[in-house]
Amino acid sequence: MKSSKQSSPIRVVAGVATQDHQVLVAQRQPDTQFISWWEFPGGKVEQGETDQQALKREWREEFGVDIHVGAPIVETEFDYGDKVILLRSFWCDILDGPPMLHHHQAIYWSEPRRLDAGVFSGADRPLIKVLCERFNRVARSESADKADAILHDPSPAIMKKCGVGGGQ
Repeated sequence: MKSSKQSSPIRVVAGVATQDHQVLVAQRQPDTQFISWWEFPGGKVEQGETDQQALKREWREEFGVDIHVGAPIVETEFDYGDKVILLRSFWCDILDGPPMLHHHQAIYWSEPRRLDAGVFSGADRPLIKVLCERFNRVARSESADKADAILHDPSPAIMKKCGVGGGQ
């Protein structure tokens, strides 16, 4: 019996832009396979492209913006039954202007912990988990930094800066 799957995974990239402890997600246009699902913007790596080149091209096509592609975040493989996707995600910075909707229904900035993995494709779900862990670690670290600042200098100015009551 022959398998209907392709012989090797399809390489796909996704970019994670951040702003004020939030990440940018986009809602796909309705199609037959992933009807209106949310995703981290990106797309298929074309022959002869590096992952970074593909991600820059996809953001330009999808949002009309240039990005700087940073460090990789996580690589996941997901079997959709008829195809296998190898998804590599990267941190990215938007270099010019707000993203415009060219290929999506909507975009949204969200804290990772507020993302509902059930409305994302299977390949994106492990990325959501990684982002939640990293952002929670950063939040705990920032809280510890505030506590350290207050313990080492409990002046009203420091307390106000750290968002703790009583600062004049």
